[in-house]
Amino acid sequence: MGTYLHNHTSDLSASLSCSSVAESVSVTETVVENTKSFDSDGSSDQNSQSIGSDVKALIIRLFASGKYDVIIDISSELLKSHPESIFLHNVLGESYAKLGENLKAISHFEQVLAIKPAKIEENLKTSYAPNVYNNLGVVLKSMGFLEESEKNLVRAIELNPKLSSAYNNYGNLLNDKAELMKAQECFLKAIDIEPENFVAYWNLHSTVSEAHKAKAIIEQCLTHSPLFRDAIYTLAGMNAFNGNDKHFRDLMSSGLANEPILRSIHWILSLPKLPEIHYNRWSIFDRAAELSDTSRPVYEYGVWMGESFKYLMKHFKKGYGFDSFEGLPEDWRTVPKGAYSSFGKVPQIDGGEFIVGEFAESLPRFFSKPRPMAGLINFDADLYASTLCALVNSKKVMDSKTILVFDEFIVNSDWEKDEFRALNEFCEMYGFSYEVLAISLYTKQVVVRLLNS
Repeated sequence: MGTYLHNHTSDLSASLSCSSVAESVSVTETVVENTKSFDSDGSSDQNSQSIGSDVKALIIRLFASGKYDVIIDISSELLKSHPESIFLHNVLGESYAKLGENLKAISHFEQVLAIKPAKIEENLKTSYAPNVYNNLGVVLKSMGFLEESEKNLVRAIELNPKLSSAYNNYGNLLNDKAELMKAQECFLKAIDIEPENFVAYWNLHSTVSEAHKAKAIIEQCLTHSPLFRDAIYTLAGMNAFNGNDKHFRDLMSSGLANEPILRSIHWILSLPKLPEIHYNRWSIFDRAAELSDTSRPVYEYGVWMGESFKYLMKHFKKGYGFDSFEGLPEDWRTVPKGAYSSFGKVPQIDGGEFIVGEFAESLPRFFSKPRPMAGLINFDADLYASTLCALVNSKKVMDSKTILVFDEFIVNSDWEKDEFRALNEFCEMYGFSYEVLAISLYTKQVVVRLLNS
């Protein structure tokens, strides 16, 4: 379940990988210079929602230091006597988002937008609103609520047409919806507004299919952020894939060999044959479908909101999707148990049949009956145990014609312990080997075909 550089406070997938990045404009970090103009004139009117500049400054320093739990304690206590403080609700929203407590973050961001502020904070709300819509859009996107996210990002842009971060984040959302040309336009708009926005350059490279264009965009990214490691490592990998591995070898010998992206590149270079290199998930899916027998059904493990399943069904007439629809059954690195939940909502997709439940129970029951051979199987369960369970139970519908796509195979921290480990253990158990057909460093996907040893 990949994701991107967003300018914002909380993106579960981005905390694991080099994919996209979200951009937030943290009101909390920037308001310090303006606090005095938003404070009262010393009035002790109990209806005033004003928080003193010294208290705001303390909260801002704590925020800059990453003391989000402390901020939540202080701000929640202050909220008892200042229940309609725009400042407090916003800082609580940003802090909860930083901690991945998205529902609480949404609640406080919505309070900022809903409150009719005391006169002392009218200007504060006006200045906050575009950034709050931006951050609310990012939180909603990270939860898979793409339509709701889009409404908020569009609103942020309407209120502030010069908000570069909102265009970047809207581009990420459009990328998630497979609207690559529109995503590209948003990233270019973000760059037009803020030419130094290396984040938008980084995300822009995922909208192209040609290697030379992707490379040129990453090089531009590095001109604006020469120390951005994901771009440095990815560019070294791209050069190595084209036969010039000097930069990659220099990085590996300089104490960086344990970096997840570099370990991923090293593994790719160690393969008997260099696989195709792709830059976005939709290109990977299209290529995997081209390699598949599309007269067979597609199977997917880890459906979430159904975006990838819906896209794959453009190529297949029938599909089976498996998910509890209650989120991850256990913590996955920094991603907490319950993340990627659709809150029990099962998608409605033409041609799709969804089997609801934990894999350990639902898969043996489903495969106890004869099932059609798979044309393509998309493994998007993230966890080692869940992926191995899916592989073992799917053995009956896999053969040398079946194409397997793994969604979180490389690049993540400790990626060798997740889907990579599951596939290799499965092959050892049943005497298979596999051929790697295509990869994407940006999306972490790998496409393989099983071979008999």
